[in-house]
Amino acid sequence: MYLFRSYKSKKYLQRIILSFSLLVLLSVVVCSSALYYNSESVVLQMQRESNMKVLSQIKFNVSFLNEVIQKLVTSLYYDKDVIQLMTARESSDPIDMLSKRARIDKFADYTSFLHSIIIYNANGDRFIWGGDPVLQDSNAPIYDDLRQLIKGNEKLPKLTMIPMSLNKDAGHVDLFSIFNYESTDYQKGQSVFILNIRPQWLFDNIKLINRLAWEGNESVSIIDKEGKILTSQAGLTPVSDEFMTALTSHRSNSADYGYFYYTDNNQKKIVNYLNTGINGWTLFSTQPYETLAQKADSLKKTSIILTLIALLLSLMATLAISLRLYRPLGKLVSSFRDESNEAANEDLMHGDEFSYVSDVYQQTVSHLKSIRNEQVTTRSIVRSYYVRQMVTESASLSESKVKEWIEQHNLDISPSGPYYLCVIRIDDFNRGHAYTEDKDSKLLHFAIVNIAHEILSQSYQCEAVEMRSDHLVAIISRRTGGQWGEQLVQGAMVAVQEVIARLYRITFSAALSEEIASHQGLVAEYRRSLQNVHYSLAFGKQSLITPAMVQSNEGNIAAVLPGELEKKLTESIKGNRSELFHKSLDKIFRYIAGLHHDYMVYMVLHVYILMKNIIKEKNEHRIVPISLELADINERLLTAGSLGNMKQILIRLYEEMNENGKRTDQEKNNVLIDTIKDIIEQNYGDLNLNLQMIGELMRLSPDYIGKLFKRHQNMSVGEYINDVRLRQVVLYLEQGDCTINELIEKIGFGTRSNFFRLFKNKYGTTPKEYRIKRNLTE
Repeated sequence: MYLFRSYKSKKYLQRIILSFSLLVLLSVVVCSSALYYNSESVVLQMQRESNMKVLSQIKFNVSFLNEVIQKLVTSLYYDKDVIQLMTARESSDPIDMLSKRARIDKFADYTSFLHSIIIYNANGDRFIWGGDPVLQDSNAPIYDDLRQLIKGNEKLPKLTMIPMSLNKDAGHVDLFSIFNYESTDYQKGQSVFILNIRPQWLFDNIKLINRLAWEGNESVSIIDKEGKILTSQAGLTPVSDEFMTALTSHRSNSADYGYFYYTDNNQKKIVNYLNTGINGWTLFSTQPYETLAQKADSLKKTSIILTLIALLLSLMATLAISLRLYRPLGKLVSSFRDESNEAANEDLMHGDEFSYVSDVYQQTVSHLKSIRNEQVTTRSIVRSYYVRQMVTESASLSESKVKEWIEQHNLDISPSGPYYLCVIRIDDFNRGHAYTEDKDSKLLHFAIVNIAHEILSQSYQCEAVEMRSDHLVAIISRRTGGQWGEQLVQGAMVAVQEVIARLYRITFSAALSEEIASHQGLVAEYRRSLQNVHYSLAFGKQSLITPAMVQSNEGNIAAVLPGELEKKLTESIKGNRSELFHKSLDKIFRYIAGLHHDYMVYMVLHVYILMKNIIKEKNEHRIVPISLELADINERLLTAGSLGNMKQILIRLYEEMNENGKRTDQEKNNVLIDTIKDIIEQNYGDLNLNLQMIGELMRLSPDYIGKLFKRHQNMSVGEYINDVRLRQVVLYLEQGDCTINELIEKIGFGTRSNFFRLFKNKYGTTPKEYRIKRNLTE
């Protein structure tokens, strides 16, 4: 039980053992599975290769004997005795013929693999035999088969072994006969030399192979091209048509050797075949698939047993290696355990040993950081409090009190001055900026305070602090022996602005005070700088504002736009004079930029209201008013952030007004042009149709209508009238049978000569020629 609890707490050891075990198990299982699933294919492949070797050996034997027999047949064919027997006639000496026959008879008897020799003498149409006495009977069935081959219509094979039987319809092979004759192809009336070979040498070889087959389950046979099994046994059943069809299909689709699966009487078999190249004979072996599957099953069982043994040994080795690897870590964990606080240890042991060590370390570091942060935070809060007190109440503090605060809280500023005070305010703050949440603003203020202090403290003594949620204050004092001056301090503040913009993609504006001689002037300069920072509206984002820059603005509290500027702006908008509008607006915004900041936004809104009233006045005198969306302009101006952005909003409003106005005028002109076209197309037959008549109908000036039509259509009203009339003439010429005079009257041409002149100018031919050419084309 103790051993179990000990291992249960050692989770990393469990993971090592589990990881190694899974790795070993996976490797063994993959290899064993590959062997298991490939064992059957391996056994089949090996058996196929073995069968093919046996068939190849049989083919070699058959080919070798066939070559020997062919040479023997050729040699005997040209023997002088054989030639005389083949060419002998009825008048030949019988004793001499008997002597020659006895010679071939003796040759056949003394050659073990020869059964007999037969000579067909075409001159006497008779067979001369030698060898086995069974051929002595001239009525033997073999002679009928030989006569059928020699005198039949089919081609007589030459130098090829032909299976023959000595009995009628025996169905088995007694002899292999080889024929030889003079010509390449046998011609009827030629003599033939026939050599009969005993088949036992081949069939005994096949029987021996079949007896030696594994468990006697393999059968090797030879079939001819007709599907008959070549055997010396009587009554052997030939192969089925289905088998022959499968064999023929595989032989035609592949090489002269191969294998296929075949099912006979619900028993699956594997068939290996090999073409001998002799007279269409094919060697094949059949073997039950089940027998080979049993071999594969035996191999599979062996692989399973070996896998289990290897797996057991691997797991034992894994356990030993894991314990050895874990030993250093176990010692480390033991050294971290606190026996006096077992409950705390149990809380930390929610993961493995590494997690435990990491948690103990993180807990210790976190505890140390917490203590240090509490000290730093408390000290930072106190420091910030006294800096704020110096900014807001310095006028009532004595120099000794300020010096006491600086020394007591280690403030990095001089107690006696001189100073510069800088008010910092993030641009677009509270104007829909992304950093408006309280936590985001605090982070940004914290970053600005730290970066400003880091950069400024390189050359000066400095303390920076967040005053309220919308601005910061930095007190800068001269370092003993260091450089000092307004330009230098401005350069340092610009560097702070650039760093903040690069790191945080935000900008801030700052107002720098004049040089302050003593701490008592901090309050007044703080209030003044807090007012000056709002002038970023005029100077733009990321501006650094000094009192000299806004000195002229402080006294300019005018609340009325100069009449001359207002008049120029009104004239430019009413007259659609874009250049004058831009010049007027530039002057107006330069004027606004010189005002006190309290009046800047007010004057911009005044300009907008002026433009809005002018647009309203223009719409009162237009047929089609200008459509503008003005609902959100006020809000956009108030949140623009700078006078430059406000100016761009008003310019866009003016451009949108012009674009909409031009679009409206164009729509009105398009309607007017379409109306003129409709009047002409409806009244083209009227002789009095002209510009004057159209002006009267529309109650508009004929000159205005003519200029407008010419500008939009690039042709005069009169030219358009003639064009419409000519198009109608063409339609009548193509579709009607009207005469030219009737057309002139119907279309509205005044004179015949005018009609012909206008038609020829447009179409390059007379109306009559146009009609004739049109009819011929159709």
